[in-house]
Amino acid sequence: MKKIIRMMIIGLLISLSSSYVLVTLSVISNNAVMSGAELLEQIIIAAILGVVIGLLSIIYDIERLPFTGQFILHVIAVTLCVMIAGYFGRWFEHSSITYIFVSEAIIFFIAWCIIYVLQKSDIAKINQVIQKRKE
Repeated sequence: MKKIIRMMIIGLLISLSSSYVLVTLSVISNNAVMSGAELLEQIIIAAILGVVIGLLSIIYDIERLPFTGQFILHVIAVTLCVMIAGYFGRWFEHSSITYIFVSEAIIFFIAWCIIYVLQKSDIAKINQVIQKRKE
């Protein structure tokens, strides 16, 4: 349960920060103005998307699937969620689908780096506990 909540929070934080950067870039590049209601809508969509993507990361706990299968299923599910969020957020009216896929790929890479660092930290803690038990 702790891991699920951790992944949901990580997904939420990555999604909100990514959304902030992408909305800012979109507003600046289009010389657009966004109302408070529109900004709130984008924040809500990003928050929901982040939590859902965090929950989708549980797929990596399915031991019966090889890592490649887990990764492919995760990418497909994340892309589907991004497409649904993009529809409700009207992202395709302001950006090309290519821009959204490139943004998704960059965010995916950054998220993987963050998860990698967190897992390295967890592994180091586990190794310390094992080392202490041996002594």
